[in-house]
Amino acid sequence: MGILSKQVSSIIPKNVRKTTKGFLQQVFHTALTKVSGGKDKAISWSYSQYELSPYVILQGYLMGAYPMPDMNGSKTLNWYDPEIRGIIPVDNFKMGKDLLSCLKKDKLKDAGKRFEVKVNANFHETLLACSRPRGEKTKTWITPEYIKVALELHQIGIAHSIETYQNGRLVGGGFGIAINGYYASLSMFNTVDNAGKVAFYYLLLKLKADGFKLHVSGDANSWFTQYGAINMEKQEFRDSLVKAIASPVVFSNKVPELSF
Repeated sequence: MGILSKQVSSIIPKNVRKTTKGFLQQVFHTALTKVSGGKDKAISWSYSQYELSPYVILQGYLMGAYPMPDMNGSKTLNWYDPEIRGIIPVDNFKMGKDLLSCLKKDKLKDAGKRFEVKVNANFHETLLACSRPRGEKTKTWITPEYIKVALELHQIGIAHSIETYQNGRLVGGGFGIAINGYYASLSMFNTVDNAGKVAFYYLLLKLKADGFKLHVSGDANSWFTQYGAINMEKQEFRDSLVKAIASPVVFSNKVPELSF
């Protein structure tokens, strides 16, 4: 039974006869679909009625949507399935001149000042760093409830982090969700200039080396354009998503090497 059917089923009293219950389920299902503006939106509404959990997160990503916990204290989830997705081609990403210059200069620095990149070495601290409000913002979508679920997803090998260290101190990085050949970048942070950019570039190298098929980065018109982010329409994204999830790929803990 799908999550939408389960949500509809919960509305109907248990003492209703089986044949009548089936009829009422179909009526509620159809009505909800029409009122909410289509089956996709009806399913998203159904997901929003469940509390945040690893199961709900995974189900959402499998259908191509992504959750944003309510920042005002409500337990309701906001699910997004935009018409346009930002995609960074796994086999055709770019590196800007500024980042190339930064990496070359970094290789010449003393060991204590050079960036060191690690994978899944400290997921918890990376997650917490990403969750801290930035600039004038006082709230974040990475709520305590989301952090708890993300830690569970990390423990079962679904959520991963890429981290940049300087003199042993975590100074940049980010985390995301990997489901077979599909990877969704969720958040980045840095406390030292370029530390986040360096971590993200290593992530791109890693996704290519591991054989990933689809990498969602969020808004293609953001700072991700420097890495070659492009726009992808919903139907093409869904087709690519199915192929990526069907590809047996493992997010390894191996840190890629720079080729220059």
